Amino acid sequence: MKKIFFLVLVFVSFCFARSLDEIIKDKNIIIAVYENFPPYSFIENGIEKGIDIDIAKKIAKKMKVNITWYWTGSDENLEDDLRNVIWKGHLIHKTKADVMFRIPFDYDFIRQVDKSTGELSNELVVMKSPYHAERWVIATNKKFIKDFETLAIFKYHKIGVEIDTLPDSYLSSSFRGAISQNVRHYKSIFEAIKDLKNGKIAAVAGLRSQLEYALDYNSNKDKYFISKKIPYTKSIWDLGLAVRTDFRALSYELDGHMSDLYKSGEIQKIFEKYNVVYEKPLVYQNY
Repeated sequence: MKKIFFLVLVFVSFCFARSLDEIIKDKNIIIAVYENFPPYSFIENGIEKGIDIDIAKKIAKKMKVNITWYWTGSDENLEDDLRNVIWKGHLIHKTKADVMFRIPFDYDFIRQVDKSTGELSNELVVMKSPYHAERWVIATNKKFIKDFETLAIFKYHKIGVEIDTLPDSYLSSSFRGAISQNVRHYKSIFEAIKDLKNGKIAAVAGLRSQLEYALDYNSNKDKYFISKKIPYTKSIWDLGLAVRTDFRALSYELDGHMSDLYKSGEIQKIFEKYNVVYEKPLVYQNY
């Protein structure tokens, strides 16, 4: 027990966000990724894998540093995630990461103001380096639905969603609740996908990357259809990185390496490795 407690103390004392100079001096960077979140970050047979894992390893190699992984779950909202992981630290052990992956890069969110104070809600965090455009979409089993143009079709077919996600709230209230009786709730999107494969439901609404990955969509387009978006919703946004606002030098360093990986096509190759179609970030689509 004493040995375990000592290891915890070492980890806690070590995991505090640091400047670029401190990271280079220590030859180690603390990178936060979401736990159990295929295809971005997950553990398989004791080995860390995923899109964010592979990108992070390439960045660390360019910086000539090792990686300490900071695995984190999702809180109630993004503001809580950023507070707990980047600028304030965990509620109990106060640990922090140097950088966090898979942060929605959204200008409206960045400029969001706290109504009670009039100050920026996220002023202690810098969001940089958009590297992929993510989407909410709907996948269907072609045995039931070959394709569709309106959500009205789900008045007659069951559709699965992960509980407490945007698709959950939106589909449950669409058409004044007329399709809510056919919305099936799951703790995990992958449980819903399993039922889609088994024919228990006709469709699943979720992140395109997770649907493509779990369905091996590139090899199974004869079995499944994936929409370009969820009709009538804001269905696309960029993913990027987040660091503390007082560590701008680190954000510029990371931004430079991410830009190089994007221009060389290495990021696209990583997405393709996990059978996910890479989509250029929105901020680059006009160039």
